[in-house]
Amino acid sequence: MGTRCRVSYLDSRNIEHAVDVTADSLFEAAAVAVRAFREGALMDDLPVAGTELRIAVFPLPVEHKVRLQRVEQWAQTGTVKSPVEMLRRERVRELLGLKNETVK
Repeated sequence: MGTRCRVSYLDSRNIEHAVDVTADSLFEAAAVAVRAFREGALMDDLPVAGTELRIAVFPLPVEHKVRLQRVEQWAQTGTVKSPVEMLRRERVRELLGLKNETVK
């Protein structure tokens, strides 16, 4: 089902962009949001690897910050601890349009 999150970032002109998404993990929320930002018609200054994404998880006021580069790195490398984690990584790679390589 997923959890509702608001993902936002500041662009190079210090304009904040935000989108509400539903996701099963922090990195999936980041990936779903980046995909939405990339598909947005009004966006000129898209997030890049060094962009810090702010992720607020609802209904509790919990907020996380993660760089897009870290999300991409997690999706492509690291030890997979369970089949669920493998599926989550595959989903994030798909959302970000990354090569669907086997996680090491």
